Amino acid sequence: MAAQKNGIRAHVGAEISVTDAFGTSYYPVLCQSRVGYQNLCKLLTKTKLRAPKNTPTAATISELEEHAEGLICLTGDEQGPLARALCSGGMAAAREWLTRLKSIFGARGVYVELQRHLQREQERRNRTAIELAREQALPLLATNGVSHATAAEREVLDVFTCIRNKRKLETAGRLLCRHAERYVKTPEQMSRLFADVPEAVANTVELSSRLEFSLEKLGYEFPKYPVPDGGSQSEYLRVLTEQGARERYKSPSDRVRRQLEKELRLIEKLDLAGYFLIVWDIVRFCRDSGILVQGRGSAANSAVCYSLGITAVDPIGMELLFERFLSEERGEWPDIDLDLPSGDEREKAIQYVYKRYGERGAAMTANVNTYRGRSAAREVGKVFGFDTETLDRLSKMVGGWEWRGARS
Repeated sequence: MAAQKNGIRAHVGAEISVTDAFGTSYYPVLCQSRVGYQNLCKLLTKTKLRAPKNTPTAATISELEEHAEGLICLTGDEQGPLARALCSGGMAAAREWLTRLKSIFGARGVYVELQRHLQREQERRNRTAIELAREQALPLLATNGVSHATAAEREVLDVFTCIRNKRKLETAGRLLCRHAERYVKTPEQMSRLFADVPEAVANTVELSSRLEFSLEKLGYEFPKYPVPDGGSQSEYLRVLTEQGARERYKSPSDRVRRQLEKELRLIEKLDLAGYFLIVWDIVRFCRDSGILVQGRGSAANSAVCYSLGITAVDPIGMELLFERFLSEERGEWPDIDLDLPSGDEREKAIQYVYKRYGERGAAMTANVNTYRGRSAAREVGKVFGFDTETLDRLSKMVGGWEWRGARS
C-alpha cells in the first residue's frame, strides 16, 4: 500500500475503489497518522471479506466516511471522483461532490489533484479543477500518476499489460497508455510543467510534511496466545521449553540450560513469547493431526525452537549461532518458516489457524509470481504475435543468453 506521488516522498496509502453517485471511482488516500493506517486496513479488509476470491470489490461512501479519520484524500485522475463527477453532471455535480469530500475528510483533508500528460481533455478538466479548488479554498496538488520509472520503460509496461490481459500488442488498443508521460519526473520538470500554478508543486512538500505515519511506526503486536488459566505468555513458554528440553536432551547439561535461559530472557525482553507460542501451537496441531511439518531456516539456530519441537536440528550440538536467528541489536523480528510438504494436508493447518484466530486475526500473504527465462521469452513472443514454431525455437535458445549475474 505504499503510495508514491511525484514530489512527495514515499508514504503509506492506497487507491480505493468506491461505489459513489457516479458508479465506481478510484479514491487515492494517504495515511496521515497511525489511526489513518488502521482505518485504511479496516476499510480494505471489510470490502475484501465480503467478495468472493478474485472478484473486484468496492467500498461504499458510508464506509469511506466511517473510516476517514487520519486519511487524506486526493481527487485522483480520470478515474477519480472529481473527473467522474464532471463527466456525469458537469460543474454543478463536481462542486457538490467536492463539498461532500470536505464533509468526509475535513477542509484540510482533501487535495485537488492535477496531472498533465499532454492531453487536451485532461487540460480542460484541469482548468475546471483549478477553478473549483480556488472557489472552495482547497489546495491544489501536482502529481504525475506514475506507472513506469522512465519514459523508455513505457514499452515494457505495454508488454506487461498485454500479458496480463492475454492480448497481442497489435490488438491491445486502448488497454495501452496513449503516451509515455507517466514516468517519474524530476522536481525541475514538474516545476516547468506546472509553472502557471506553482502552489500545486509547493503543496507536495507541505502535504509530505503532514504525513507523519510510516511503517516503522506501525507498532504491530502479534495476537495474544490464550495461555491456560490466564497466565503469562513468557512463563508458559518457559514451562513448555523446559518440558521439551527434557524430552530432547533427556538430561540437559549446564551448557544447554545456559543457552535456553539466554534465549528465553531475550524473547521475554523483546515481547516475542506469544509469537513462539503461536508457532508451537501450529506445529502441535499438525503433529496431533498426522500432518508433516518442519521448521526451517535460521530458526534451526534456536535451542528454544528445538526444545519446542519446531525444528529438528540440535543447535547446541551443531554449534550454531543463535544471533543469526534473533538479536536485540538487529532490531528485527525472528522469522520462523514452517514447511508443510503435503498440499492436501496443508489446507487443514490453514483452516485451523483461521478458526483459532478468526478471519480478522489471520491472513494469507500474496505470492508474486515471476517468470523464468524460457517462459518469459514465450509470453513476450505471444505479445508480439510470433508463431508457435518461432516461440519454441526462441524459448529453447534462452538458456544460452539469459542473464546469470555479474560474476557468471
